[in-house]
Amino acid sequence: MAKFKINGGNRLNGEVNLSGAKNASLPVLFGSLITNEIVKLHNVPVLMEDIKVAIEIIRSIGATIDVDGNTVTIDPSGIKDPSLPLELVSRIRYSLLLLSAFLNRFGRVELPFPGGCDIGSRKFDLHIKGLQDLGAKMEVTDKGIFGNVDKLKGADVEFYLPTTSGTENIMIGACLAEGKTIIRNANTRPEIKDFARFLNSMGADIKISSRLIEINGVDGLTGTEHTIMKGGDEAMTFMIAAGMTGGEIMIRDYNLDHVLVDADYLRGSGMEIFEWGGSVYVSGKNGIQPFDMFTAPYPGVNSDMQPLFAALALQAPGESTITDQRFTDRFAYVRELKSFGAEINHYGNCAVVSGGRELTGTSVKATDLRGGTAEILVGLISDGETTIDNIYQIDRGYELIEKKLEQLGADIERIRNN
Repeated sequence: MAKFKINGGNRLNGEVNLSGAKNASLPVLFGSLITNEIVKLHNVPVLMEDIKVAIEIIRSIGATIDVDGNTVTIDPSGIKDPSLPLELVSRIRYSLLLLSAFLNRFGRVELPFPGGCDIGSRKFDLHIKGLQDLGAKMEVTDKGIFGNVDKLKGADVEFYLPTTSGTENIMIGACLAEGKTIIRNANTRPEIKDFARFLNSMGADIKISSRLIEINGVDGLTGTEHTIMKGGDEAMTFMIAAGMTGGEIMIRDYNLDHVLVDADYLRGSGMEIFEWGGSVYVSGKNGIQPFDMFTAPYPGVNSDMQPLFAALALQAPGESTITDQRFTDRFAYVRELKSFGAEINHYGNCAVVSGGRELTGTSVKATDLRGGTAEILVGLISDGETTIDNIYQIDRGYELIEKKLEQLGADIERIRNN
């Protein structure tokens, strides 16, 4: 297992290029399985661990995959057997999308329980109910999720909360279902709109408005060529890093369209952020002020970002609050941040941060993807050396984050254990 070693105190300055978005890539990769024609994808972040696993899963079930740099070409015509690899499928949550893909392809599916970040209650009941609404017979046992159907049929599907992967699962199912499907209270964040553009380029008939998706089923889908959107989560990571270190960063070939609310919170904390010439400029030279941040369905701040905002709050003299209205248990990172000397506590779904205190480098463990990223950010501003273990969690959602930070002036390196 590798570790990150960080010597804090350096301001980050310079330019950074973003990778493709993990949460835009994964549904597209699995959505490619509902055609028998070739799909060519550009800007795929192939060095992210979750993407590596998804590619392994797709290859293991009979598809041919060619990876050339960040271009991935998939030929799914060789998938003949609905058997799924237990060990691989159980490693990523997005394997849930194989439910609808295989119901469309084979009329049956047997899926081991999926993996992902351990951040509290992450039910998949909305996936099950939505597929049942489309006519599938679904059963959950202690061995996994089982389903069968003669032909999926369009239906009205209403979620009690706007689930991301649940919305994508029903989109995959409804594309080839008989008739019209309406998904109400859908998650319509940018990655889902990008996914709809991908499916429509294959011949699907999908229309998206705010929290409502209409899908007319079609007889079949063709191959296509699609470029994955850049990652808003990664953009926010570097924006917050600039704010915390008092640096100035340019994010190349990016705009704020998908992170408008996030950027407003950062401006409210004292940061300067503006667009010019097709790029985003961020400055933290004026320092950070206390703030109160709430996660919310898009266009609000995604729950993924709350650990990073908590890290930012450590630089703001005074009290800030971070409230997660989606995952009430997503605060395992709080214990790790306390190891730096941070004054941070959480109560229910809220973290209270007393910032502006001196922080000292320490040894911590990445609790999950974004919790581990928050630990990197705190290590960048702490006095002395920080080591972060279990960085596989961080690698799940970033392509060599240490290299990009190092290019901006951070003293960070990956240490591989013997």
